[in-house]
Amino acid sequence: MWLAFLLLLTLNSLVLSGDFCIRGVENDTNEPYLSYALLRTVEKAILESGGRLNCRGKAEEVSVRVVRFEEKPISYTPRQRVNSYNLYLTFEVRVGERKFSLSGVVPYSLPSGGLGDIPRRKAIDDLLDKIYWNILQNLRR
Repeated sequence: MWLAFLLLLTLNSLVLSGDFCIRGVENDTNEPYLSYALLRTVEKAILESGGRLNCRGKAEEVSVRVVRFEEKPISYTPRQRVNSYNLYLTFEVRVGERKFSLSGVVPYSLPSGGLGDIPRRKAIDDLLDKIYWNILQNLRR
């Protein structure tokens, strides 16, 4: 039992250790929630991988850049209003000298065919949850 626990601790510390400093999210879109959600997701992935968030000393710099954020209509109401979209997101994460890019697409609907932030925010969260495992895998390499 103790041997398995020590082995798990050792493997976890070998995966990703050290201090990491997230400098921010470069986001040229007009969606402020996207920056917040990306920052929160990358922070969570670093912490879950065994790293520490600290911007002092010799912390490795992490930067996130939104490459593509687009909503394309996929369905219309009888009154010719858009009520469903596909949300496309591509972003790039740079950890020190390493860089990886991730992307995904998720559909979402607007209940009344009008504009609203809550369904879009939920779609952003769903998409980041969907590709979270890929973020972890890329950080652990």
